[in-house]
Amino acid sequence: MIVAGLQKLAKRKGPYDINPGLLDYLTMDTYAFPAGHASRAAMLSKFFLNHLVLAIPLRILLVLWALCVGFSRVMIGRHHITDVLSGFVFGYLQFRLVELIWMSSNTCQMLISIW
Repeated sequence: MIVAGLQKLAKRKGPYDINPGLLDYLTMDTYAFPAGHASRAAMLSKFFLNHLVLAIPLRILLVLWALCVGFSRVMIGRHHITDVLSGFVFGYLQFRLVELIWMSSNTCQMLISIW
């Protein structure tokens, strides 16, 4: 929702030459800044890197996956490079927000036991 709100505020169109189709309007994918796929990939990879114990090769693959998701959006012509880079930044900021409100399992169990 944060990215969709930012896209509605910025109203920056992507570099594509064709007009967005009906499906693009239904999925709110009409604006390009910031790149939603890149922000979600950055947030998810940062979350997994922080919360899962992974071997070094898996960590590298996770970071490469996030980069490939972001730059594939540039390669298919849906976003400018600055859209993707800002998507990575907003994804990191979303991760920090999730970490800020994240509750431990003990806190969750205590809250459930109250009900």
